Amino acid sequence: MDTKIQQNIPLAQYTTLKIGGPADYFIEANSTDELIEILSSTDIKPITVLGNGSNVLISDSGIRGLVIKNNSKDIKILTNTPNTSIKFTKTYTQRQENEPDKYLDFSKIDYDESALPTSKVEISSGYPLPQVINWCLDHGLTGLQWFAYIPGTIAGAIVHNIHGGSYHIADYLESIKCFDLNTKQKKTYNKSDLNWQYEQSFFLQNPNLIVISAILNLFHGDTTKAKSVKDAWIAQKIKVQPMNSPGSAFQNPSLDICQKIWGEQKSAGWIIDHELNLKGFSIGDAQISLQHSNFFVNNGHATATDYKKLIEYVQDKVKTKFGFDLIPEIKFLGKF
Repeated sequence: MDTKIQQNIPLAQYTTLKIGGPADYFIEANSTDELIEILSSTDIKPITVLGNGSNVLISDSGIRGLVIKNNSKDIKILTNTPNTSIKFTKTYTQRQENEPDKYLDFSKIDYDESALPTSKVEISSGYPLPQVINWCLDHGLTGLQWFAYIPGTIAGAIVHNIHGGSYHIADYLESIKCFDLNTKQKKTYNKSDLNWQYEQSFFLQNPNLIVISAILNLFHGDTTKAKSVKDAWIAQKIKVQPMNSPGSAFQNPSLDICQKIWGEQKSAGWIIDHELNLKGFSIGDAQISLQHSNFFVNNGHATATDYKKLIEYVQDKVKTKFGFDLIPEIKFLGKF
């Protein structure tokens, strides 16, 4: 193994938000084999694995124990003959764009590929999702175009069961290979054996399981159409989703909650913008984006403390006015 453990490495540089203190110990895994070797051999605890550093807020004091930067990038098509027997089902996304002309209009580019034949593709956990999408399209496979402009890795996508438009990454999964930190053994889970919900996964609830790789069922679809849809989706998102953020701040509240208050599904961004009138509000250098109210940005010198206070401020306002809890999409790492 050519990698080595370093000490007191600042972590802000490894996140999209550019916030966070140091790791006690830090190492980079540049392949799946290296990742497994590090996980198997280290005695340093606890262990935190970082992918692209999106969807996380690292505390100002950093992360104790060992942080592994996962750079593993392997991908291969496992089936030469397309399969026509896969049953594709979608998870409800709790998503409705209440102002499509102002923000995102997914309905204009959505279409159904569920009846198309599929092939199995195995992808290592550290592979950045935008690169995976392009690789698959270049190799005649569609389905992931809905997840364009999401900066995470495959592992992060699975752990958080990310959604793109009206699709979740779990909709495409066949199986997930993990490393269990408790037993020091590898284990494979079939997608069908696990409970998948909006922005929730079995792995988010079991942090001892480190995703190593996954097998996805992807479609033999129209790649020209898929590429144009990917580009159109990116063009929409660029206008309203700033990249100096970790991604969406909050999950959209459930349909049940929204129906009782507004009579229809509402997005977290719409609530923050129209019901709380907080677009542009800031604490320190952490600000609710002027582009989209469910994105909280770092204007240059925000601390994790500022950012966490901004999240809690919005939560308190929603709780006081409407009586329910807005749930963060962001994962908090370190001590707050």
